[in-house]
Amino acid sequence: MKAEQHLNKPNIAVLGGGYTSERQISLNSAKQVFDSIDNKRFNAYLIDVTTEGMFFLTDNDRISVDLNSFSINIDNNIIIFDFAYIVLHGSPGEDGKIQGYFDIMNIPYSSCGVFTSSLTFNKVACKKILADSGITMAKSTVIHKEECFSVDEIISMVGLPCFVKPNTSGSSYGITKVYEKEEFIDAVNKAAEEDSTIIVEEFIKGTEVSCGILKTSKNIHIFPVTEIYTKNDYFDTEAKYTPGFTEEITPARITKEETKLVQENTSIIYDELECKGIVRVDYIIKNGVPYFLEINSIPGMSAESIIPKQIRSAGKTIAEILSEVIDDGLLNPTK
Repeated sequence: MKAEQHLNKPNIAVLGGGYTSERQISLNSAKQVFDSIDNKRFNAYLIDVTTEGMFFLTDNDRISVDLNSFSINIDNNIIIFDFAYIVLHGSPGEDGKIQGYFDIMNIPYSSCGVFTSSLTFNKVACKKILADSGITMAKSTVIHKEECFSVDEIISMVGLPCFVKPNTSGSSYGITKVYEKEEFIDAVNKAAEEDSTIIVEEFIKGTEVSCGILKTSKNIHIFPVTEIYTKNDYFDTEAKYTPGFTEEITPARITKEETKLVQENTSIIYDELECKGIVRVDYIIKNGVPYFLEINSIPGMSAESIIPKQIRSAGKTIAEILSEVIDDGLLNPTK
């Protein structure tokens, strides 16, 4: 069998799917990345990550990936992948598990490393790390699934309305905006379906914005800030992925000073958490102050996603930015 690892162009595995509620969203993002990669420079292959293994997706078939060599066999030709572009929302991508596999295999990849991925996936731990960095955050507390808690004490701390959300879920799965004390237990139970650790966070009335960023050894891209205006009560799963429910306005309708603060904070957070690849940081701006909400270490890349819109607003093409990510990963695999 003929090995084709470095025949002409690097072989890029674009990984989507995963194990969580975000599986289909991840596949949509991966397809967009796959379609956008510069095929004059790279050979791209769309890979579905499942609990049964990884599979190369073709129009009519799916071919199992050999995890011993991270390769596929097509018509008795062995194609060994040179780089993994990870577009896995939730586990095993955003939590750092699959990065551990690639580290062991000595295969470069697009995203944050194991430690940073697991840290940013854990909202509680992430906020603790950023607490001393000067980043403003909403008041919050934590509930563990099997422990007793006082609803009255929590509400007195964070106020009403408040958000109850799972610690490690994405795409707003399991989140409830609680207005009345009587709604609180149901909200906790809903969040507990996604995670055993639940965050209760104060509601901050303001302008929701998001800022993407990419730093490589050659360039720094802090993308234009996007304002998120939704017809729904907040930026929930329906608002995120249903056309017409949300306006994502880029650049955001905020002051120059607010834009500068958001972009500066995003750069600080990127460095403080030792991020790699494209990440996105979300905020609420209240009285000119950006309050950090969360960081997405593998942000969505589908047609409805924020990052592709920010890239275009910055005067770049998605193919250009993806090429920078891949080039940097191939040249600096351990960064």
